[in-house]
Amino acid sequence: MREMVLHHASVTSPDRRTALDWLKDIATGMAQLIDNKVALSSLRTHRPLEEICCLPGYSLSHAYQWLREDKERDLYIFLMRLSTKCPLLSEVEADAENRFHACEATELSPEDGKPLVLCAITNWIAIGFPSAPVWDKDRLMVSFNELLPDESISETSETIDNLTRSVHAHLICERHHATFFQFLSPSVLWERREETFPNLVFGPDVELPLAFSWSIVRKLADLDKSGAEWHNVGGTIPPWTCKVTPESDKVKNNQKLLNARRFMSRRGTRELFEWHARVGSGVRIHLRFEVNSKEIEIGYIGPHLPL
Repeated sequence: MREMVLHHASVTSPDRRTALDWLKDIATGMAQLIDNKVALSSLRTHRPLEEICCLPGYSLSHAYQWLREDKERDLYIFLMRLSTKCPLLSEVEADAENRFHACEATELSPEDGKPLVLCAITNWIAIGFPSAPVWDKDRLMVSFNELLPDESISETSETIDNLTRSVHAHLICERHHATFFQFLSPSVLWERREETFPNLVFGPDVELPLAFSWSIVRKLADLDKSGAEWHNVGGTIPPWTCKVTPESDKVKNNQKLLNARRFMSRRGTRELFEWHARVGSGVRIHLRFEVNSKEIEIGYIGPHLPL
């Protein structure tokens, strides 16, 4: 899974109020990346938070405390619970670390450019403040020089994901998941289903169908989109983006048929997965949903169950 890297050079603010508003906004965006399983619950920094100045005389650590004083307890707790990885290369894989040491930013000072270069070579996500127009966007072009094994210098540019406003999180999530569908096979998508379909939960009885195909992937993607939208619009039933229906009265009135639609939930209890989506004429995806948690759980993918 990808990581978030603080771009400390952007973390400057004209005043305390602005710094607080920006911090609230990016914390909300970071939480969205984590909830959608796009990023780990951690933040890499080049220096400790208390050494990163966000305005004269005050550090980013002070800004965290301002959240608590401003009665933003949940966001304060979220930030404090993030695993902060400092220095920047803490626990980085050897290949990435070796390449990083061979690179140097060209449009920023070597020190200020390090977080962006790390994002460029690892496909991680830069986090910062929208303190200048160049940072106030969801994509950044990072230019750097790289020393190659033959000791020649390569001038390189890479585009990276950048979050400086909460609205950037949705765009980053969309690109992240689109990349999955573009480059990975259905079987790999299934292996990484928790990341591919972050708004769905899969019960322990769900197995990889023998005929797992792009048709099933697309149907799961539709259900995943419904789950994401449900959190936004609310209601007692998910806003289905594909045809999802409960069982007929014939099934509801037959205990044997109902029992065939009971599967183990992720909580370890057998539950009725009455609602279902069709994939062609022969495959069904049986699911259940909970109104309070806005959770859609998949209990079965496979051939049409008996009628």
